[in-house]
Amino acid sequence: MVEKMLVRRKLNKMIEYIEQLKEVNKYTLDDYLDNFFIKRTSERLVQLIVEVATDINGHIIVDEGYSPPEDYYNSFLKLSETGVISNDFAKELAPSAGLRKRLLYEYEEIDDEIVFKSVKKAIDNYSKYIKEIEEYLEK
Repeated sequence: MVEKMLVRRKLNKMIEYIEQLKEVNKYTLDDYLDNFFIKRTSERLVQLIVEVATDINGHIIVDEGYSPPEDYYNSFLKLSETGVISNDFAKELAPSAGLRKRLLYEYEEIDDEIVFKSVKKAIDNYSKYIKEIEEYLEK
């Protein structure tokens, strides 16, 4: 059985990170590119949001009786197998795991423009993710 309080605590952290990430939308691309602190804060928040989501995914997947996902990317696909999110939405979210990995391990290869453009998408997608997880918890 899914530990609803644990998942909700994690969702609350994600909400906090998303609210902080929304601050980045106040900046232009030029502002972003010129400010090391804005860039690194954005990168870290995206990383944290993805990590919280994949942690939630793993809890739900295992608690629903499925084997643990092999990696962050597949945690979204496997979550769709449980019926918690749609397959289309899982395919939309899964690539964010790749961005998280690049942010975490390959700083020299980060394309700042891609990260900047991913901020709005992360806010939108993970706000929807929160709603869908909450709907699942309410069942």
